[in-house]
Parts: sequence; structure tokens; C-alpha cells
Amino acid sequence: MSDAAAQTVLSFYSLSPPLVRRIESLGNAGGWSGSQIWKIELASSAVGNALRGVPGTADSPQFLCLRRHPESWKVPDRLRFVHNLLARVHAGGLSVVPVPLRTSSGETVLEHTGFLWELTPWMPGGADFHARPTRARLRCALQTLARFHLLAVTEGVPRVSFNLAPAVFVRQGTLRRIGEHAARIEAHLRPELGDELDARATRLLRPMRDVGVRLAPQLAPFAEQHWYQQPVIRDIWHDHVLFTGDEVTGIVDFGAMNVDTPLTDVARLVGSLVGDDSNARRFALDAYAESRPLTEEDLHLVELLDASGQVVAAVNWLTWLYVDRRDMGPPEPIIHRLDEIVRRLEWMAAR
Repeated sequence: MSDAAAQTVLSFYSLSPPLVRRIESLGNAGGWSGSQIWKIELASSAVGNALRGVPGTADSPQFLCLRRHPESWKVPDRLRFVHNLLARVHAGGLSVVPVPLRTSSGETVLEHTGFLWELTPWMPGGADFHARPTRARLRCALQTLARFHLLAVTEGVPRVSFNLAPAVFVRQGTLRRIGEHAARIEAHLRPELGDELDARATRLLRPMRDVGVRLAPQLAPFAEQHWYQQPVIRDIWHDHVLFTGDEVTGIVDFGAMNVDTPLTDVARLVGSLVGDDSNARRFALDAYAESRPLTEEDLHLVELLDASGQVVAAVNWLTWLYVDRRDMGPPEPIIHRLDEIVRRLEWMAAR
């Protein structure tokens, strides 16, 4: 990756040497969305100028996050919608979301070299819940999500509806065709990608198919119901929630944000943090419900969205790797992700 492109982009924010102390290329930063990330270290004299107009930055960070969105992002208005919503949520008091900075011309979205770019504060903390899975942290994570959902529908935010939920509809479509997906993937397992990946792919196919077949009729009635919808994150999971001590100090990566049922966020976050631990799941859902009450029907759908999400994840990963033959980056994080999916689907299949 060229740091020259990053330097050029920073100049649109009136940030050039010596105001920029260091530009560190992080590649995809361990993600698979196609975004490219740079960590920008500022000279102390540049901090106040860089963050002018950004609410809640009295304790200005020395670092910024420069993101180049993937080539598939071609609609600036979609990114502006995300940016406007983050600014509104932040202004409502949720300081753990990054407010995009504005260029010298006042824009939060920059188009350069055929890509869309954004610059935000670097959020503090680490995505280390699994290393320290305390109840205090779990409670904070779910209450932070509930607060985000409440602030995301404050006055002036459009796109609130009551309709068929995309998350449910899409999952049901995958489950209905789970046999076709499994057969297609199985037919493309050669040429091999390596012992570690191939072993997990082979192991995933059966529980993916079995759990998908079992869930399809359970999810079908929910796919035909109308659900309350609003702007939601849609990709909030363990690696996107940053902690300092027991407090959530950052939520990152809003590239998948769209209008859907908030229950898809709840299912995604709970499943990624505590998996199939029934006691921890109940605790997490109770913590969320303190701010946004959940009905019994909501709770049932959360369970189905979480379970079906594992099937969809297996289908997507095996399709990307073996059918599409995409270059998804280093194998180690992919193997770790597949291990998580295998563990959960085998547990579900054995129930």
C-alpha cells in the first residue's frame, strides 16, 4: 500500500508534515470488508486544529484513523448517511463512536483515486473481551448498544419503518437453499487451499447443512412478519467493541450500517461475545432490556438470528474461499474465525 496516497488525502484536511508525525499502514487491520486502514500519529501542535468542530474532543487523541473504503463503495450519500448518524449519536452523549472529521472544504467524505475516504479519531481501548470476559464488561457492552439504538432514532433521523426485516429475509433465503449451497461448495473443495483450511471446510459442511435444514422452518414465520426497523450497525461483534478496563471506550467499523431490526445487532453482539453460554446470554439480554425492553417474541427471534447467522457465516466463508477463490489475506485469522463457526455449529447440531 502506498503511504503517498494517504499523505495526499491528509492534505485535504490541512494535515501535512510536520503536523503529521507518522503514517502507519495497517492493511485491512485484520478485517475482511475490503477497507484499508492507516493509523496517523499527529504532532501535538496539530491535534487541536485537526479536531476542530468535532464534539466531545477536549481530551484530543494524538492518533487518527484514515480509512479507504473498498471499491464496491461507489455512493457517497450512503457514507454521508452513516457519518451524519454517528455525529448525531455522539452529540447525544455516546462518545464511544468516532465522529468523522471534515476536510478543509467541510466534507466528511472524500473521493480520491476512485475510492471513498474518511478520517476519524482513533478510538481508545482494545477488543479483548474474550481475554477478560467479566459480567461488568458484558453489561457495559449491551447497555452501550441499547443506548446507540435509542440515540439512532432521535429527532431528525429518517429511515424508521415497520416492514419485513432484511436480516430475517436474507437468512431465510440462505436456509431454504442450504442443500444447494453445501453441494456447490463441496464440488469446489479442490484444488486444496492447505491442510488447516481444508480440514475446517470439510468439518463445517455437515453441521452447516444440518443446522440450516433444522432452522429453516423455525425462521420462516418470522420472515413473513413486519418488524420495527431503524438505523442499526449490523456488524457489531467482539472485534469491533473496544474496552478500557470494564468500560466500552470505542465502537468501530460502521461500514455495514443500514436500516434493519435492532435485534440483528443484539444477536450478533451476544453471539460473538458469549457464544452458547446460556447464563451469560440471559445476563446480556437482561442488560440490553434495561434500556430497550424485549418481548418474548423478540427474544425468540434473537436466538434464531444468532443461530442462522452462524449458518450464513459458514456459507459465506466457504463460498468466498473455495467457490470464488478470493484472496482473504493471511490464513491465521481466517482459521480462527472458522474455528469459532465450527465450534458453534457443532454444538447446535448436537442439541
